[in-house]
Amino acid sequence: MEPTDETRDTETPPGWVLRTPTRASEVWLLPLLAAVLAAGLIVGGVVLGDAVAAITGITVGTCIAVGAVALAVAGHTAYTEQSRAASWRLHVVNVVVGSGSLLVVALGSLVSGVLFGVVAGSLVTAVRVVHTARTVSWIDRVALGVVSSALAVGAAVLVVLGLTVTGIPSHRVAVWVGAGWPVAVVAAVVAVVQFRAAARTPRD
Repeated sequence: MEPTDETRDTETPPGWVLRTPTRASEVWLLPLLAAVLAAGLIVGGVVLGDAVAAITGITVGTCIAVGAVALAVAGHTAYTEQSRAASWRLHVVNVVVGSGSLLVVALGSLVSGVLFGVVAGSLVTAVRVVHTARTVSWIDRVALGVVSSALAVGAAVLVVLGLTVTGIPSHRVAVWVGAGWPVAVVAAVVAVVQFRAAARTPRD
């Protein structure tokens, strides 16, 4: 249920309310960082990688660029309206964009055979967990569970492809198989934990 502006004076505001932008600079920080990350992924994939890395970099970068636009729109709306409903919409956008970015970066890294991206994806996860540790809402739990499930399935598929398909470069097979199976296992465990926690978390 979407929160309303009717709150009791004694109620402690949740973290997503306290993170509502109150200055213009707070609106543009995350979108700009996301845009820089998107540009870096696109340029890096095209300049430094092969055809697979280039396609992956362009795809992942484009997804994150779309997320940057969504963050900017939602952040500006929350800043101008200063309402609980707008703050909740911004929180939902933050969760979706953050979780989606984690998924595309981690999967893109595995597909292209670049382990650094998997590490970066893990760091993004750690930052998100710390950032939302004060109040972890139901949608946070569900989003992380869905993303973890998708990552587990994607990593498992890459493991199977690496073991069965011939003609794939050896360095890419090493990442698909060597990093794919632990990523799949850890992601599956995280998904189960988050879905179970979501079942115990209020939806309002």
